[in-house]
Amino acid sequence: MSRSRRLLETCAEPMRRAVAMRFAEEVRTGVIGDQAYADYLAIEASFVETAARLHGLAVWDAPGRQAMERNSRAVHALMTEQAAYFDAAQAAWPVRPRPDAAGRAAILSEFALASAREGGYPAVMTVLFAAESLYLTWCTRAYREGRVQAGPVADWVALHADQAFRAGVDALAREVDALPADIPDELLARWFTGMLEAEIAFHDAIYT
Repeated sequence: MSRSRRLLETCAEPMRRAVAMRFAEEVRTGVIGDQAYADYLAIEASFVETAARLHGLAVWDAPGRQAMERNSRAVHALMTEQAAYFDAAQAAWPVRPRPDAAGRAAILSEFALASAREGGYPAVMTVLFAAESLYLTWCTRAYREGRVQAGPVADWVALHADQAFRAGVDALAREVDALPADIPDELLARWFTGMLEAEIAFHDAIYT
């Protein structure tokens, strides 16, 4: 069994809880409220900047050219395709986010950046693998069921259920598989689980 697959199996319970979080369920069933999604757009746009920083750090610490190229492409996608989504979605959305929305959801960036400082490249690959695996899982389910609200919400789900996003998650899995054997599985599981717990708290913050 590959290391990434073993990690997913070890962390199956926190992944199950993260997939079932309130935000994902409300998007999946088409009942997400205007104010909740407005706040989500604000907090997620903020975290996308953090993700770009994490991939940038990974370019610096990458073990080889292929990893450098993968992380460079990720930075470009985050700062172009995803940034354009937020610009368009926020302009079209009928409700503005609450002023303190991003601050109330800072836990995700704080955990991811603290992990990166602790563990460098291996930590960055692990927390991003956790975050992207979560989004691929719940968005693929939501996309297939076809109950997501049309417009910006459906566009966001589709972006995280397409083949390009799946390929990105597969690339992260390969990076996890290639991490040095002297990095304990228990440490990877701590980073992975911690990121999922932070994801739950991050998304729940739009309801507080």
